[in-house]
Amino acid sequence: MLGLKSGVARKLCDIQPKAHATHCHAHSLSLCVKDTTQRCKVLSDAMDIGSEIVALVKYSPKRENLLGDIKDNIEQDFDKASGGLTKLSATRWTVRASCFQRILDNYNALMELWKESLSRKTDPDIKARIIGCEYQITTFNFFFGVNLGLKIFCHTDNLSKTLQGTKMSAVSSKRVANLTKITLQNMRNDQCFELFYSSILVKAKQHSFIGEPSLLRKRRCPTRFEEGTGTPFFQDTAQDHYRRVYFEAIDLIVESINLRFTQPSFKAYEELECLILNALQSKDLEDGLQFLKLNYSGDVDVTALRSQLCLLPAVFKDALGNIFCFDDFLNELKELPNEERQLIRHVVTISKLLHVNPATSASGERSFSMARRLKTWLRSKMTQERFNSLAILHSHKCKTDTLNLLDIGNQFVSNENRHRNFGKFVGEDIL
Repeated sequence: MLGLKSGVARKLCDIQPKAHATHCHAHSLSLCVKDTTQRCKVLSDAMDIGSEIVALVKYSPKRENLLGDIKDNIEQDFDKASGGLTKLSATRWTVRASCFQRILDNYNALMELWKESLSRKTDPDIKARIIGCEYQITTFNFFFGVNLGLKIFCHTDNLSKTLQGTKMSAVSSKRVANLTKITLQNMRNDQCFELFYSSILVKAKQHSFIGEPSLLRKRRCPTRFEEGTGTPFFQDTAQDHYRRVYFEAIDLIVESINLRFTQPSFKAYEELECLILNALQSKDLEDGLQFLKLNYSGDVDVTALRSQLCLLPAVFKDALGNIFCFDDFLNELKELPNEERQLIRHVVTISKLLHVNPATSASGERSFSMARRLKTWLRSKMTQERFNSLAILHSHKCKTDTLNLLDIGNQFVSNENRHRNFGKFVGEDIL
């Protein structure tokens, strides 16, 4: 859709140059994680093996029940409760860290599960997959990859949940993404790696079947890829090897966030939003007004807008303490009388331009899941009118919860036949 020549975004821009093509920030973060996983072999292997482990357990009721029985016996001995495995779905954005955490919580139970499953009669194909998973969880490389994925993806999953909020805007979403990026960059030093690596060694000793960390076999690059006459470099110890993997994973995720969240199309919306928020705080407006004059001179009168922006602190003086983001400003703007909105009509125009470009499409995509919950196989004969009505009630739950059920009930029985069957509702009937 973002094709430079024939994509939908290109065709829309040919019709209206101000229709900026933007990419959902939540989906952009998902692509960051995907790029990092694909380019870092240790994380890629951990993700693939984790998916295989979950598939072998979750898609077999026998093995899932057996895992539950094994966990109950282990938890009675160690007095430690842990949840079951979580599916690593490609279409869900915030389950990677929780999936890795569940695998680590059930590490001993999984080993017992593989042994018990192999002792029973099993299909040869499934048996081969179980043997593969049994071997992989005994390797230090997989154990390190799961812990590294948990350390990195817990930050990206937290950012993903934040970006899916209904109040996220272009500026606020980029700001929280930058905070996550700074946090990841602060983890890229020898001190953090030493603490992380030593903690993994301690955890590995708690599982007697995990092997010792070892260096990979030294392999020279093919001659056709070599440049110069220098000797190939190989790590001296296993710790040096895993330090390189640790730094590589952090560099990849930071680079991906920089690349995916630097969208030229969002610059216009960032400038407009910062202009309004700066006006509320009585800050300098010259840079924002200059940007408006160059790009939106046909939509707003920049000269008149200057005076209207100066009015904002006075118009919203009673609500300044409640405005923390652009969504709060919009809510307060809707509550203003028509006369005051007319007084700052150009600010209202800018707000409309910003309102039609959300930073994420998560709210819209939730409607697909909602439709599957509303129209199930048992409701296959539901009419389109009823389905639309239920969808509206479900989508706007905040407004639905404020409705007066007593008034709705009495409106329902306004028909003579219904009134004869149900009577008139009173407060005690609702309680």
